[in-house]
Amino acid sequence: MSILRKWVLAIGLLIALILDGVASLYLHQFLDYGSFNAASVILPISVMLIGLFDDTNENEIWLAIGTGIIADIYFYGIIGIYTVFLAFACWICQRIARFLPEVFWARLIVILLGTTLFVGYGWFIFKAVGISTASIHALLMCMLTNLGWSIVFFILLYWIWGNLAQDYPFLIDLNAYRV
Repeated sequence: MSILRKWVLAIGLLIALILDGVASLYLHQFLDYGSFNAASVILPISVMLIGLFDDTNENEIWLAIGTGIIADIYFYGIIGIYTVFLAFACWICQRIARFLPEVFWARLIVILLGTTLFVGYGWFIFKAVGISTASIHALLMCMLTNLGWSIVFFILLYWIWGNLAQDYPFLIDLNAYRV
């Protein structure tokens, strides 16, 4: 059973990936504000929260890379956007967590900055490849819409991922440390 405990975060991220896809499909009409759409950012928020709560486990960066590959194939059919962003976001959140106070509001600011960077990064990649023709104005309005939904998703996910990251760190057997 201890082998399964090591993989709880990976299973949780797989569930978050599925919920992100379901939210994108069924909640897209609620994620809009006029003609400006917000992205469903459950998966990026989850990975960033794992990085903020467990800043010493380097295995979680590998988990973020694996999750990014699966997410890229699931959402886009090509590998790149989620793979690079999730790995970088987990790594930078682990570094920031060492200096950041462990309070709700400080982590909220980091998540809001991270989701804003995620939307901007995705827009830049899609614009560079020629998939998207959205303007800077549309990007900024989508970022504002996305900030509101990021706060909602953050509040819903904060304690879930906090408890999972602290109680079930990825590929670490905590039974060896218990008396």
